[in-house]
Amino acid sequence: MINITKDLFVEVMNDALQGKRENLEMRLRIMIKKLKKDSPELASELSDALLRNADSVNVMRGATANRQPAPVDADTRQKLLVETYPVKLTVTPLWPEHISTSLNRFAAEWDKRDQLIEKGLLPSKSLLMDGPPGVGKTLAAKWLAEKMNLPLLTLDLASVMSSFLGKTGNNIRAVLDYARSFPCVLLLDEFDSIAKKRDDSSDVGELKRLVTVLLQAIDEWPATSILVAATNHGELLDPAVWRRFDRVISFDYPSQELIKEFLLRSDLPPGLAMYISESLVGKSFAVIERSINQAKRNSVLENIPVNKAVMEEVFEGKPIADLIRSMNEKGLSQRQISAELAISRPLIKKIIDAEGLRDE
Repeated sequence: MINITKDLFVEVMNDALQGKRENLEMRLRIMIKKLKKDSPELASELSDALLRNADSVNVMRGATANRQPAPVDADTRQKLLVETYPVKLTVTPLWPEHISTSLNRFAAEWDKRDQLIEKGLLPSKSLLMDGPPGVGKTLAAKWLAEKMNLPLLTLDLASVMSSFLGKTGNNIRAVLDYARSFPCVLLLDEFDSIAKKRDDSSDVGELKRLVTVLLQAIDEWPATSILVAATNHGELLDPAVWRRFDRVISFDYPSQELIKEFLLRSDLPPGLAMYISESLVGKSFAVIERSINQAKRNSVLENIPVNKAVMEEVFEGKPIADLIRSMNEKGLSQRQISAELAISRPLIKKIIDAEGLRDE
């Protein structure tokens, strides 16, 4: 008995009728794998047919022949996408272990897709990331594009929203069609601006139809490209959206340890990084980076030590004497305070004496 399911037959037929060559090839490989045991002759004939009709261009390796022009707005003629290739990260991402593991596994599926196909499995092709702003979602999409050596196409859905929703729908359809036409990573940023719950009474029918279009696009996304969606407000998404993606990764604000590592990478002294990291828990990397960069600018403009400028910026202008008093009241000695803040002991002693605090 041939071990081929009805669903697989239907999927192969749909791929053939819709001209989805790459999907068709992958499903045929799965079919060949299943046929080898019960019908080796048929499996061999199918395999030979695949080899005879193999495209001279290896689409799985990022070839861009016969690509259609990048989509533009019909009225303004402005590009709808930001396209980057090659993607080169200038920083090493800092993520919790579970996020790093999930992203590495996602990338590994792409690298080892032939092994998965041999086992009758298809690699993941869609990823939904949710979490607060500034915690690394966009960086994750860039990391995947660099890792897979694919172009990164970025569409900010909030920016293409128009009072003329029919126009918005046409723009989004054009972007989806373009990204499906060649191997790439498509990032749909601010995903919640479109993929809202369809029971939201404040939204008009056209927007609800757009949600349906997006759901269909996720379901039919080709195995040669990656669809990544990012949202800061997962609670606003239509429940059906969550089920459509192959993988979901939830981001959160960085832990104290990750913040400390980030501060050390920003060239802050270890003691200072350790002391202020606790106060930065609950803030995103983007906010922390902005504060550190502003402190460095303040240091230059006001001719004060960077450490002092960082402390004042992080603690929102709180006088350095108040910080020393707080540490002194916790029982830290002048030597320890000096080491923690990277401030000279004579200055620490001067402030402690002036404040009438406990001396060591």
